[in-house]
Amino acid sequence: MQAESGALRVVEVGGPDALARLEPEWRALQARSADCTPYQTWEWNQAWWRHFGARKRARLLLFYARKDVENSPIRGAGGAPNGGEGSLVGLAPLYVSRHLGTPLRRLAWMGTGPSDYLGVLALPEFEAEVAANLLRHLENDARGWDIADLQQIRPHASLLTGVEPSDSPVNFGEAATRAVAPMEPCPYLALPATWEEFTQRIGKKLRSNLGYYDRQLQKNFQEARYTLADAETLDAGMTALFALHQQRWNARWLPGVLGNRRVQAFHREVAARFLANGWLRLHLLTIDGEIRSVLHCFAFGGRTYYYLGGFAPDLGKYSLGTLLTGRAIRQAIAEGCSEFDFLRGNEAYKYRWSPEERVNHRLLLLRTRAGSGGLPMLPGRAGFALNRMERYVEHRAKAFAAQQGRRERAPKSPAPDTTLAREIIDTRRPKPPLAWMRRQARRLKAVPRRQDTTSE
Repeated sequence: MQAESGALRVVEVGGPDALARLEPEWRALQARSADCTPYQTWEWNQAWWRHFGARKRARLLLFYARKDVENSPIRGAGGAPNGGEGSLVGLAPLYVSRHLGTPLRRLAWMGTGPSDYLGVLALPEFEAEVAANLLRHLENDARGWDIADLQQIRPHASLLTGVEPSDSPVNFGEAATRAVAPMEPCPYLALPATWEEFTQRIGKKLRSNLGYYDRQLQKNFQEARYTLADAETLDAGMTALFALHQQRWNARWLPGVLGNRRVQAFHREVAARFLANGWLRLHLLTIDGEIRSVLHCFAFGGRTYYYLGGFAPDLGKYSLGTLLTGRAIRQAIAEGCSEFDFLRGNEAYKYRWSPEERVNHRLLLLRTRAGSGGLPMLPGRAGFALNRMERYVEHRAKAFAAQQGRRERAPKSPAPDTTLAREIIDTRRPKPPLAWMRRQARRLKAVPRRQDTTSE
């Protein structure tokens, strides 16, 4: 489908092989885009679509300057351009799926879920124009969606220009409503030229701990070796990452994000592609011949991105995560990176390094339907309500995960190991009256402790 949208021509490309057909132009565009991240590359998105594209319909919007369109003939309606280099000035990789199993159709970025930064991909001189034309096209020309949930947009993105974050929808043209809401913070470090200069910024305690924990490792184990995964060690490194990451989360009675086989297959494929392109930094800490700590990072566009980590829970006293993070930062400085990005999430371990912070946003566009019996706003409003529910559930899940993490780090005090005690003591209940607590205390004293009964 072609459409005139302002000064640009918009071409929509779909079909199961859309990403494969667009590979040459997409990769040429990402190489010239100053704002591209690993999550907007063809390599990441094609792997994501292959593993997670079931029951989704691709809708890739290509933006061409008018003078270039004549030299890029289209292979029929919805077909791909001929790939003439330099003709493509912007790309919005989108897809449509049923929203939370309802008949409502949600439009979203490809890569939604495992990606930390999303948005349009454009040449630097066309960024603002592509963003404006994308919104205009969705409002006036695009069909087949009810709610557009565009997540993980960086705060400086042109899509958010002049828009104040809000949880309430505001009027947006005649055919849609719009809301912009903040998402998670993304802590990051601006890197100096040398490691020595960086260590002077992080504080005496952390600087001392880095040396102390490393000395303890060397003292208490025969071998403690730091390496970067290569083609020979990549498979073992990824396997260790999955196992160690899941061990830590499962210990908190949480599922973790790497337990699913499809998720693991996706990350293996991306890691192999990124390694071939020189973008992968899989840091491994091998202790006495076994990988006990893994840090999954990307080096792209002069920045290093800390994606995920896995650390042996039984070696927690050595702070393997802190040690390997220090090694990753040191590697980034040695490679001349300007930034070490911890990516989304406000976990406490990130703030030990005194980072700065940016906040991603989500842009919601709610479409109306003309001629819907006086209820043109109903589908969009229903979509917005479902989205608010989804965000609430996500917020509660993250709060629970954070609480479990705090409990894991807190010193554990011994509690009566009896069935009755477990039934009585429930922190989820409201605080009971004092008289009730006294009665339960008297009952508890009459119950023998487990060690007493077992010793008998």
